[in-house]
Amino acid sequence: MTKPFDLNAHTFALLRQEPFFAALSRRITKMATTSIPTAGVKLNKDTAQFEMVYNPVFMGKLEDIHLSGVLMHEFYHIIFEHVTGRLPPEGMSMLWNIATDLSINSHISDKLPDMACVPGRDKFEQYPTGLSAEAYYKMLQEDEQFKK
Repeated sequence: MTKPFDLNAHTFALLRQEPFFAALSRRITKMATTSIPTAGVKLNKDTAQFEMVYNPVFMGKLEDIHLSGVLMHEFYHIIFEHVTGRLPPEGMSMLWNIATDLSINSHISDKLPDMACVPGRDKFEQYPTGLSAEAYYKMLQEDEQFKK
């Protein structure tokens, strides 16, 4: 029988390696759900608290380095205000989410699974690394493959 996925153990391992995330991590409610494919963060408007939701099946299949990368990735969404102050006027969208992923993943691509949206890879092969979410958002809006 497989052992259930324990997010706390992996979060603790990340925080020992990357203490920068410790204070933020303690202030985020973390909830397991199979209603999403991977993981995400949001601001709960009722409680004014950040929440991280994650699929324990997805997370349980990742290598330790990728688990750390996914946790860092989600924390960076909060740090960079991708779900609060920097939302585009039209609000959260799939295109904005991809743009913010590209921005974050430019810096941690070596810690992420192959499926991650990374500049220079797959559909984003022509996209340079190191740009802001806003710059990637503009590029995505003008990219024919994403206009559908």
